[in-house]
Amino acid sequence: MRIMRTKRQARVAVLVLLAAVVCVWAQKRITVPGSFPTIQAALNEAVEGDTVYVRNGTYYENITLVDDVVLLGQDKKSTIIDGRRRGPVITAADGAVISGFTIQNGRTGILCKNTRPIIMNNIIMDNKGTGIHALVSLPEIVNNVVYRNEWTGIFLESVRGTRTSINHNVIMENGYSGIFGAGRTEVLVRNNILTGNKQYGIFLGPDARKTRIIGNNIYANRLPFNDNADNQTIRQQNISADPQFVGAGYPRHNYTVKSGSPTKGRGEEGADIGLNESMTVAVAPSSGGGLGGAASSSSSSEFDQFFGPSSSSSSPSQDTYAPPPPPASNAPMSINTTLVLTENEVNFGYMSADLTPSSYFVLDEIVRSLAYYTNVRVEIAGHTDNQGDENFNRTLSLNRARAVLNYFVSKGIDRGRLVARGYGMERPIASNETYDGQATNRRVEVVPIR
Repeated sequence: MRIMRTKRQARVAVLVLLAAVVCVWAQKRITVPGSFPTIQAALNEAVEGDTVYVRNGTYYENITLVDDVVLLGQDKKSTIIDGRRRGPVITAADGAVISGFTIQNGRTGILCKNTRPIIMNNIIMDNKGTGIHALVSLPEIVNNVVYRNEWTGIFLESVRGTRTSINHNVIMENGYSGIFGAGRTEVLVRNNILTGNKQYGIFLGPDARKTRIIGNNIYANRLPFNDNADNQTIRQQNISADPQFVGAGYPRHNYTVKSGSPTKGRGEEGADIGLNESMTVAVAPSSGGGLGGAASSSSSSEFDQFFGPSSSSSSPSQDTYAPPPPPASNAPMSINTTLVLTENEVNFGYMSADLTPSSYFVLDEIVRSLAYYTNVRVEIAGHTDNQGDENFNRTLSLNRARAVLNYFVSKGIDRGRLVARGYGMERPIASNETYDGQATNRRVEVVPIR
């Protein structure tokens, strides 16, 4: 792997690296009710890159997600999936996203069997066993309220998470522990509020001691940790204080914290602990602000586009809609042609999909553009050279594309605007007969979707 250029050189590279061919790919937007009467019926017809929009209401279903398909509820307090105590409410899929729902009344809320979905901006409550049960792989679990499940909030069973974390959640009043790490679990738990759990805030088995617990508020549980998690370093890296919720509990379910909360700025690297309002704004369309009280930048207009405006909607019609003003002089670059990011810009661990820290500067420039130009959707395409097994390279390229996608989502970009694809060795842009050519072919492309 080459050493990354300086930040200045990387910025220039992002601005000028353009490819001649732009991939054109259409995504479907599917509605429930509307296109289909049930959520599962809609998911059964969805393919990679599609988004399924679900209008407010209570849906008595047990759902299996689809790889790389987004399931988006209108408002997490009013769009309810009820599992009727018949197993998991949601069975996850790799690269899928679920956001904007109350997930309740299952034997498990969300079951993840060696899959890495993104679980974001949901209320996961009143399930008979655990709220989220992950085996082997850790989903991205961010900005959820995991509340009042009868056993444990989040149960991790021999889980390793190298690119994902449990981040900015409120995990409270569960019957045994907030987080339970069993087997050889090794994950990152940061910036969460764990409070009021009946036995432990965090419980770790003897083989899960390498789990990192950083920047959390662990308060008013019967015990903060069990012996395997209880050491001086962990106590120094976390706080214990009343989080001062705005309106906890039924019917408000508002688990943002008051302006004077001791959780402000006390997380890892000065982050706020608990729900991240900017992440709620960026991801979850909502008719009334949703959980946490933050109004969504998408609001209900995106849903009205597919379902028709509700009686309370004040969104302008398409005929009277005014285009946005031209970008300011200091606006970031617009992604209107393909960005080709070679190893000098975006790099990974050897034969792995683990992003190296040297990649973050370039990726943050792209995040800045996507956050400014909110109508832009992109495909993130992974490519390899021709060394090694074809199937392995295709899988590696897809996992690397997903790692970039997950990085963008972690920075607040709406998952519905992104799709990851892996092409392996299929599309070289240089000769694989030389080392330099092979290095050029090992790349990630960010392709605008027309």
